[in-house]
Order: sequence, then structure tokens, then C-alpha cells
Amino acid sequence: MKRWLVVLLVVLAVVVLVSPGIVGRLAEKNLEEKIEWAATESGGFEIHTERFDRGWFTSEGRHRVVLSSAMFREATANYREKTGNDELPSLIIDTRLDHGLMPVGSLTRDSWSLMPGLASTVSTFQIDPGDGELVAIPGALYSNVSLSGASDSRYLLETGIFENDEVRVEWAGADVALQTDRSDGTLLIDGTIEPFSISVEGETVRIGAIAMSADQVKSEYGFNVGTAAFGLESFVVESPDDPVTVGAIALSADADIEDARLSVTSKMSIDEIVVPGIGDMNFVLDLALNRLDAASLQVIAEAFKEVQGSPDPGTALTQLFPQIEGDLQKIVTSGAEIRVEQLDVTLPQGKVTTKLLVEVAEGDSGVEFSWSSVLLAMTASATVRMPVALFEFVKIMNPQANALVAMGILQRDGDDYVMNAEYAQGLLNVNGAPLPIPMPGM
Repeated sequence: MKRWLVVLLVVLAVVVLVSPGIVGRLAEKNLEEKIEWAATESGGFEIHTERFDRGWFTSEGRHRVVLSSAMFREATANYREKTGNDELPSLIIDTRLDHGLMPVGSLTRDSWSLMPGLASTVSTFQIDPGDGELVAIPGALYSNVSLSGASDSRYLLETGIFENDEVRVEWAGADVALQTDRSDGTLLIDGTIEPFSISVEGETVRIGAIAMSADQVKSEYGFNVGTAAFGLESFVVESPDDPVTVGAIALSADADIEDARLSVTSKMSIDEIVVPGIGDMNFVLDLALNRLDAASLQVIAEAFKEVQGSPDPGTALTQLFPQIEGDLQKIVTSGAEIRVEQLDVTLPQGKVTTKLLVEVAEGDSGVEFSWSSVLLAMTASATVRMPVALFEFVKIMNPQANALVAMGILQRDGDDYVMNAEYAQGLLNVNGAPLPIPMPGM
């Protein structure tokens, strides 16, 4: 019995006293890998390690996130000119890692945890405007890194106020949970940012509560699939010159890959956009892209990422088409569908509704590619409906709109004007009237 007690005490001593130093090195390596991954995925940012002090139970590090892409060249030049700062604004991240199979070092801080793993961390943030005078960002990010490298994080922000001679910022708090696992590409997000406001020189921007969620995994083609949702309660700019008021904004998306084909559905709605001189406007879009060739999309996405990181994105963009032309052709010849189930724009005078369907049939891989053959194989249909009162308002704004009625593109149907269009084999029918379409190369 005593022998087993001694063994137990030795094992406990190893776990509590010896393992932190060993696990600390693994935790540091895991952190370096995450930084490298974040820098690769960020597109336009660089992450530099300014210092890392590794201890036996606790380590501390500081990292700086700076703009690097040439896409920001004009913005950075304007910033330097206006501020006189040689350095660009950057984000400073200070992280404390309490490591060990049982991270006993975390007992000395808030939100401590003794969950077995590589490390229990807490990160705080500061902004360097470019002059070295750091401005603290409220809140902290608490994380637990498992033995497999997966991390479970939570950003917490209490209610607070910041103000100086020029700026006043008020916020009501935030609580955002994040789970990641690089081994299988899992990404889970669930959180809320409570309302906040920013006041500068007599102008105030008020942002309503923000809700966000995601349940995604990285596909074999390099991009994420799964669901994501974003909701904004309101957005208001209180300004004597250009006031802006926008109601609720909602965005959701769902992506899935089946048989090497990507299908994406998304829906966006914006309520109560106040347009000066017109009134309140609402907007709804329900869009689906189906049966897209996933491998070709991967090549195109990687090509655009290279353009973004190029020293001269403008020149790189002009040279992009020859690199992706073959994959664009493959997406088209593999067959695809674009479906707009709902596109509604509501104004005080009424609502414009639109539906659209475009289908491209799968082509013969043995036939030489031509855009005219794609257009001949494509079918499409569209329906647009507009209230008479709204059309009369459009005519006041632009009298040339009468030509749409004269040409038969819009036809009166009770209290609405409608357009029903169908396309097949190079022929477009609008409200029953045929309209040949010139084909390239024919």
C-alpha cells in the first residue's frame, strides 16, 4: 500500500512540477505554428514575435500585427502624410501562457483553469498608432489549448467608457466563444458584441448589438464549408451634414461539397435604410450557386490570394486572367446553376420583386471550348414585377424609363408593370416577343 502511495506521489510530482517545463516547449511550438498559420491565412498582414520569455510554469510573449500588403499602399501613404508618423498603426498582443498537464500557474489570475492540456492562456491587446504611445484595448481573450493542439477561446469585455480631448467611445460589453482545431480545420464561433458608440468632432456613430455564429470545417480544397450567420441590430451616423440610419442587417450562408461540386446558399436582408429625398428602403436577397467545380475554385482562390500578397497588386491583377482562364472554362463546362429565389427592394412607392435562374449544361470535354457554345447551351429565366406608382416615380427621376414600356420590356398588369424573360439557344423572349442575341464568333 505504501509503495503505491509513493508511486502516486512521484507521478503527481512529475505532473505538477516536471511536466510544465516540457509541455511549455510544446506550447511555445504550438503558438508559433498558430502564428504562422494566421499570417498565411490573413492576406495583407504580418505577425512578428517581439519577445517570448519561456519559464517553467509560465511564459509570456508579445506579438505585433502590422499591415504588409501593397493593397494598403495608398492608405498607408495618406496616413503617414496626415499624422507625420513613420510607422504604421499596429496591434500589440500580450499573451501569458500557464503550461503543464495541470497548469497550476493559472491559479494566480482571473478565469484560471486546471484542465489538462498544453496551456491555459490570456491575451490582452493594445494599439500602437505609429508613435509608440500604446492605447489599451479593453477586454481579454482566454484560451485553453488541448494536447491535440485544438483551442477553446473566449473573448470577454465588460461595460466601459474611453474618452480624451477628441474621441469618446462607449461600449456595453462582449462575449464571443471560438473553437479551432488545425488538425481537421474545425471552426466554431458563437458570440455577441453589445451596442457601442464612437463620437468624434460632433459626429457620432452608433452600432447596435452584433450576433455572430459559425460551424465550419476546412475542406480538402482549402476553403471552409459549413454555416455562418451575422446579425447587426442597427447602424446610425448622427451628423449635421450626412446623417445615416440603417435598421437590422442579417446575413447567413451555407456551403457544402458533394461529388467535388460546391454549392452555396446565402441570404441577406437590410431593413429601414433611410434614403434622403426618397424615404425608407428595405432589401432582401436570397441567392444560390450550385454545382461549381471545387478544384477549379481552389486554383482561382489561390491565384487571387497571390495577387493580394503581391508587391504590385494592380499589375498582378492584369496578369491574372491567363493563369485562371482554364479553370474558369472548366467551371462553366462542368455545368452550374445560379438561382436568385428572391431579390426584393421595397420603397415607399411599393416593392420591386425579382427572380432569376441561370443554368449551364455540362459540356463535352472532347470539344474545343468557345464562349458562344456555352451561351448556346445556357438557359435562363427572369421575372421582374414593379408597382405602377413606383414606375411613375422612376419616370420623374428619369423620363427615359418610358422607353422600357415602348419597347415592350415592361408590360402593364393591373397595378403592376411586369417583365417575363426566357433565354435558350441564343434567343431571348421578353414578354413573348423574340429578341435574338448576337453571339461572339458567330
